[in-house]
Amino acid sequence: MRLELKDIKGGMLEQDYSCTLDEFPDLINLVEKDAPKFQEPLVFKLRLQRTGKYVEVDGHLDAVVGLNCGRCLQDFELSLSESFSVTFVPRGNEDEPEEEIELDADELGLVTYVDETIELHDTLQEQLLMAVPISPLCHEGCRGLCPECGTNLNIEKCHCTGKIFNNKFNALAGIDFKRT
Repeated sequence: MRLELKDIKGGMLEQDYSCTLDEFPDLINLVEKDAPKFQEPLVFKLRLQRTGKYVEVDGHLDAVVGLNCGRCLQDFELSLSESFSVTFVPRGNEDEPEEEIELDADELGLVTYVDETIELHDTLQEQLLMAVPISPLCHEGCRGLCPECGTNLNIEKCHCTGKIFNNKFNALAGIDFKRT
């Protein structure tokens, strides 16, 4: 997915992409490692705005991903619908020595391009991966697994007795602390 800067006529361009997994081989490699399983199509709506050599991309992605619940370990599907913004800037002259500079918050979201061509592939793949929750839940009220016997508490109730919590501070509960 390559875009030439000359295609952004009038300083603005809107593009819609409906992609397959074949266009993102890194996502296919993740499936082999029991990671999120993205389903086709992967839909991107992009609005590109060019200001000089800067290109700001405001985008929205829609995708469905197969995950494992972080509490009960059951497989489930989650619909992702996320907005994102990325700014592309030309890559600096690599012949010049780099000096250490402190990055401002505004500069942290910058992506470089070379030769008046923006490569969207890696950026869109990155946005897909960032949209996946770190600790996914099949539903908000998921009760998870029993820590004693491993029963899925969403499906059935187990008959384990909970361990008594040994709170050493219970001895202080009966003390009457009066201010003097």
